Amino acid sequence: MSNPALSTIHDPRSALPHAVQLRGVWLRLGREVILRGLDLDIPAGSGVTLLGENGAGKTTLLRLISSGLKPTRGEGRVLGFDLRDGRAVRDCVHLMPVDAGLYPDLTGEENLNFALQMHSLKGDAASALRRVGLERAAARRVRFLSAGMRKRLALARAHLLARPITLVDEPFANLDDAGRQLTLDLLGELSGRGVTLLIAAHEPQLARQVAPRALRLASGVLSEVDYGGQ
Repeated sequence: MSNPALSTIHDPRSALPHAVQLRGVWLRLGREVILRGLDLDIPAGSGVTLLGENGAGKTTLLRLISSGLKPTRGEGRVLGFDLRDGRAVRDCVHLMPVDAGLYPDLTGEENLNFALQMHSLKGDAASALRRVGLERAAARRVRFLSAGMRKRLALARAHLLARPITLVDEPFANLDDAGRQLTLDLLGELSGRGVTLLIAAHEPQLARQVAPRALRLASGVLSEVDYGGQ
């Protein structure tokens, strides 16, 4: 029997599917309702900035789209795959969390090579490290890297994997001006390769350069934002 909620979502066989579609998604964690009846359509290849105060649920929404959390109610698809099909969703989504999500006891190069192995991909970890200015830190354990260096390493991993959908949580945090420009360059290159970007950020003036559409999450509800009003 077909699911009536999913029947309103873009046919995954279409030549140009949406990257993300949510219908009536609610998420409750314990007694707290985090997301309230979200409807969301993100066309493939587009860039979206997600705004909101600390604690608004931005990170939670990214985790849900990456299949790290399951909706309490509602339905969704990620590149045509049912949101509850965790393995299929994880194959096409890369989440770069605010804490970088690296393995602290592995070196920078080992982290990148492990990520490639996990996704059965081939890539040049050394070149990726050079791209983010970390060639001298390739053999250092991540636990000994600064917050800014860990951010650069996480960006190198996202760029190396280049999943069709890349979710980035606070990409400009803990970076100086040069690091922020590097972030914009790397995310811009991903966008140029057709990667769909969803960026949770407190710096809309930066994020808009690679993700021009803006959404605000407040009280568990999404709304469109006019950047002119920022």
